Amino acid sequence: MAHRRGPDNSVRIAISGTYSSLPWANVFHCQLSTTSSIIQADLDAWTTAFANAYKTSFGSMESQSVAFSLAKCTLYVPGNLALSSQQTMTGTGTVVGTTVADNSACKVLSWNTNVYWRGGKPRTYVPSVGVSDVVNQSQLTSAVLTNMQTLGNNFRTAVNALVQGTITSTVFGFVSFSSGSADRNPSVFFPITGAKAHPRLGSQRRRLGRWTA
Repeated sequence: MAHRRGPDNSVRIAISGTYSSLPWANVFHCQLSTTSSIIQADLDAWTTAFANAYKTSFGSMESQSVAFSLAKCTLYVPGNLALSSQQTMTGTGTVVGTTVADNSACKVLSWNTNVYWRGGKPRTYVPSVGVSDVVNQSQLTSAVLTNMQTLGNNFRTAVNALVQGTITSTVFGFVSFSSGSADRNPSVFFPITGAKAHPRLGSQRRRLGRWTA
């Protein structure tokens, strides 16, 4: 599947794996700085470092039934070119305990920015919800929310600290591809300023696949 092009030197990175044998993926964007052309070896090492930052923060929110498989990124190079990297991931989430018996159930983080328009903020849907995480059958406990928000902000800080050879800085954010029902040309990158955890349980029904009947 083709993806819309981000701004020059922005990178789209997808972290993917399985949750109880069904696929999941989280997609992020960053803007990279460089004093020259970014080389393949540096992008590969950067992708591995990003994947490790994901495992450190998000793995602490995810059940041991959540497995990490792949970090895949596309760097949009000036001249309408692209550079790609795929790095194998291993390991699982670290949260112990019984999970809600619904593979589509998830925790939700919103990413704060200094811009706003109809449609809200970018979000990340974190696979797996522990039975002990839930109150009132629909909301996460205050302790879980506090932990999620801390870990989300830790992830942002870790990503913003990534440097690797020809990659001299990283800014965690998102890309706006359209405005006012019209495509942006070029697309625009906006930095993310922090994380917010949502008390209500989320759902990623598509993780369950196509309807079978």
